[in-house]
Amino acid sequence: MRGFSSWHAYWFIRLNRFRKKKEIKKRLVAMSIDKTTAFYLLVVGGYLFASIFIFNDYLAMYQDEFLFIEQQAEMRFWLILMIVPIRYVFQAFRFPGLFISSSEYQLGMLPFSMRRITLYIALEKWVKQFIRYLMIGAIVVLLTPINPILIWLYFFIFWFIEVLMTIPQWKLFQMKWYVKLCVISALLLINIVGTLTGTTILFSVLILIVVLLSNFYWYGKIFTNINWGRVTEVNDYLIWSMPLVARATKTKFKRQRRYNIFLNSATRKKPFSYTESAIYKRLWLQYFRENIELVVKVIGGLLLAIIVLFFVHDLAVLIGIAISIHVLTTFIASLYVDRFHTGIVQVLPWNVDSFKRTVNRWVLIGCIPLFIPIFIYSYARFSWHGSLFILLLISLFLFNYIVKMENAAKVLDKKLDSSLKGFLSFLLLGFILLCEINPYFSLVSIGIFSWIYFEKRYFVRKRYGV
Repeated sequence: MRGFSSWHAYWFIRLNRFRKKKEIKKRLVAMSIDKTTAFYLLVVGGYLFASIFIFNDYLAMYQDEFLFIEQQAEMRFWLILMIVPIRYVFQAFRFPGLFISSSEYQLGMLPFSMRRITLYIALEKWVKQFIRYLMIGAIVVLLTPINPILIWLYFFIFWFIEVLMTIPQWKLFQMKWYVKLCVISALLLINIVGTLTGTTILFSVLILIVVLLSNFYWYGKIFTNINWGRVTEVNDYLIWSMPLVARATKTKFKRQRRYNIFLNSATRKKPFSYTESAIYKRLWLQYFRENIELVVKVIGGLLLAIIVLFFVHDLAVLIGIAISIHVLTTFIASLYVDRFHTGIVQVLPWNVDSFKRTVNRWVLIGCIPLFIPIFIYSYARFSWHGSLFILLLISLFLFNYIVKMENAAKVLDKKLDSSLKGFLSFLLLGFILLCEINPYFSLVSIGIFSWIYFEKRYFVRKRYGV
């Protein structure tokens, strides 16, 4: 292919992809907008243009609030710089960071340089992101009284970190899920320790140095141990999933899941033992594989909310912890109910008690990332009382979990729950807030653990007639 360089091949694909998307959008516009709709859109557009000047006068009323935001942005610059890389580690669970679709991958199979094609993709991403930040920054500068130098500094830092995290995100996407979880936990731990000890500048510089070193280390190994099937599968879906087209045509774009994070695990390669426990574990594994994005979003959202509240107020953190326990246990119970209405489980008889015991292992794994920052905060906030506070959180979580699972079992049996346990479990979460007044309210955990113990013994006696 003399005279046809890697750039020409890449540009040929990008141009034809752009034309195809443009044609689809033109058909969408022709299908959705007639002359009457176009006239009203012009009127609305004119009103929006005129409202810019009205909005500018309206923002002038909030001069003090913008000055407060500017002050906080200056004070917490290094803290924000320390938090931003976590976003890209979260993204590495479902996006490789570079839009290498099956078309670009096919170019690499032909006599074209895959390294050059990847460089073109990265440059395109960086340029687009730079223009996007430039436009957003210009709007913020024009509409707000915040110091323009501070605004441009923030947007440049965000863009710079975007560039630096491209290779680490690409490599993290190829790794096992527990490696990414460890990286997120380490970054969160560094953020919490840096904030509590007042050394955010030191840890921010340390994180940037580690990111720079990882770029140098991985640059020569950028195509080593790459799961191209998973990369192209994810990118093909992201490139061609158009929400507006899907909404207008009522057609849902679905990702063809040929690869998942459990596919190459060592346990799946071992001989399968057809025991009750092994079958139920495999059924739960299959269910979580199908709903992994939902699980990660819920746990990640709760984790992020708690981390953000660390920097707001101590009472806000306690409220966030109480709500997180309620939301997490309710979410687990809803997954338990939904499991009996999906797949093979909805058509065959199963041992419900064994199914409930099997899910406990996955509940423990899912709670670990959420409770790590909470435990760190407990010892930092309550000193030696932190152990009592942790026992209170564990007891309240277990109590809420047991009650929610009992209610879920009654829902499956189509029975109405007439007990007050559900209301009591929610009410007991108030002891977390009372610890702000006096840490000794944590001693109520002794009563909760005692109730759990005797309730379990009573259940065993009732079941086996002991």
